[in-house]
Amino acid sequence: MIANMQRHVTARIRSLMAAKSNKVILVIGQRQVGKTFELRRLQKTHPNTMYFDFEELGARNIFKPDLATLENIIGSKDSPKILLLDEIQHLDKSGSILKLIHDHFPQTKAIATGSASFLMLKNIGDSLYGRNQQLDMFPLTFREINQDMESGFSLGNYNKLLNKAKIEAQINDFLIYGSMPQVFLAETREAKIELLKNYVASFLYKDIFELEGIRLPEVFKRLLHLLALQISAEVNPNELAQKLEVNRKTVVDYLGLCEKFKIIHILRAFSGKERKEITRNFKVYFTDLGIRNALIDNFILPENRTDLGAMFENLVVNMFTWNMEYFGHPYNLFFWRSKNQAEVDLILVNNETGKLSPIEIKYGKIEKPSIAFSRLYKDKIETELAINKANFWQYA
Repeated sequence: MIANMQRHVTARIRSLMAAKSNKVILVIGQRQVGKTFELRRLQKTHPNTMYFDFEELGARNIFKPDLATLENIIGSKDSPKILLLDEIQHLDKSGSILKLIHDHFPQTKAIATGSASFLMLKNIGDSLYGRNQQLDMFPLTFREINQDMESGFSLGNYNKLLNKAKIEAQINDFLIYGSMPQVFLAETREAKIELLKNYVASFLYKDIFELEGIRLPEVFKRLLHLLALQISAEVNPNELAQKLEVNRKTVVDYLGLCEKFKIIHILRAFSGKERKEITRNFKVYFTDLGIRNALIDNFILPENRTDLGAMFENLVVNMFTWNMEYFGHPYNLFFWRSKNQAEVDLILVNNETGKLSPIEIKYGKIEKPSIAFSRLYKDKIETELAINKANFWQYA
């Protein structure tokens, strides 16, 4: 199935390759989300394609920030080529190399993948400013699995009834095993769990520890475990620092790395600068719930879990994150809480209009967003939404 599955980035890469610009295409996502597969797909379907995997020492050794060296590898500057550069975070001086390719090989289309936000990596720096197009890649989405990415996206208006039953049947698997491609393809519960445990043991920390020189690796692992236990709840860095017996700066730095390497995404508090609001803390959600469950070694089925509500909220936030990125919608995501403990699980802020869409998320029931929020921002409300398991498919 995966061999023929089109991903959201598949069409976007093809569109950018067809453009006159030779901007470097950067495909960013955590390990095992399918980045290498996309490059290999391109390699099979396009002529004049060159593929390099920078996890291999040999590939790293031949690339230097030198025009003569690059011309020996790529060939004539005026000859059309497609250059596929996999896991480029391992390539020293990669920013300078990509800049030279962009500036001096106008007929070469360079597509690079990495497991962290390139523009934050120390060996990229500002070298690619104005010379790149970044595409984020996530675990499999409901639309990708059901091969429907042409319908477009609008809030709560997905109406492809043909996929309703499929999506509803897939929710529990997303909650327990996530949707990393290899895990999704595994045919048994035991195989899925084994793959997830191996991922945590072998891949989860690999680039972070190798590239960032983590001083306290065991603290980093314990931090991820604590975050996995606190999904959908407010996180206080000071409390985490006390539990881990480290300073606050270490916690904040490690949280930044978790976010940079796409393991988590952080939801910050919304504030219209009302005195009654709380903005200090934030919430953490895992990009893949299967990896989260592997971190806490809990694969109990949904009907028997005590954290089902938190997991469902994580899934909904993931879904909005994926759709905002893939469909290019102008929304930023926040949560909201007042000093009187009124809460809204998710706030969408329209960057173009300033309008607000509060969303209440409950697994088993429909519950409208906080009246307190609606009263505070009644003139700015675009729409109010309530999502539960029954209507979840309409937001896929």
